[in-house]
Amino acid sequence: MAKDKKKKSIFKRWWFWVLAIIVIIAIASGGESDDTTQSTDKGESTKAESASASKETKTTDTDSAKEEKSFGMNEEVKVGKMTYKVTSKTPADQVGPSALPEKASQKFLVVEVTVKNGGDKAVTVDSNFFKLKRGGKTYEANATASMSANQDESGNITNSFFLQQLNPDSEMSGKVVFDVAPEVAAATDLQLQVQTGAFGTETELINLK
Repeated sequence: MAKDKKKKSIFKRWWFWVLAIIVIIAIASGGESDDTTQSTDKGESTKAESASASKETKTTDTDSAKEEKSFGMNEEVKVGKMTYKVTSKTPADQVGPSALPEKASQKFLVVEVTVKNGGDKAVTVDSNFFKLKRGGKTYEANATASMSANQDESGNITNSFFLQQLNPDSEMSGKVVFDVAPEVAAATDLQLQVQTGAFGTETELINLK
């Protein structure tokens, strides 16, 4: 009987119930915190995976677009405010008037190009606007041969592509000459690189076939 009274007296004490409530709240809070943390971590992981997948897809799409972008001969190619069109390519041993020709040290590749200035200021066009590409190799234009190739039989220069001013809305046609090895001149995987101006901030490649 004494023991029952003692037990009842303990349960009737206010501090016992306060302590019990605190313990219950602590247990409940701990469980929710873990669940919340796990849920947050899972959500952040899913977002990171989605962002990574989206970035990879965009990169793949961009690379594919670059690979698909291709220009050929007799096609107008816009680079910045300049427009280019390659009309022919011809291997040759010499260029210029027959009375005083310029002879190739190896083999000339003569590329005929039309250039149009679509900007609002004159552009100084030069043979260094053009580069011959094959795989990872780059070939520079021969300025002297290019000038000679643009002379008629009387020696008159129709267009030199040598520091020549091209006004807005105007176009010029002429020949750019490269002195290269015979196997390069005969290759079928050549490309002509054209650019916006002297500094070549924008470029495009034209397949010479």
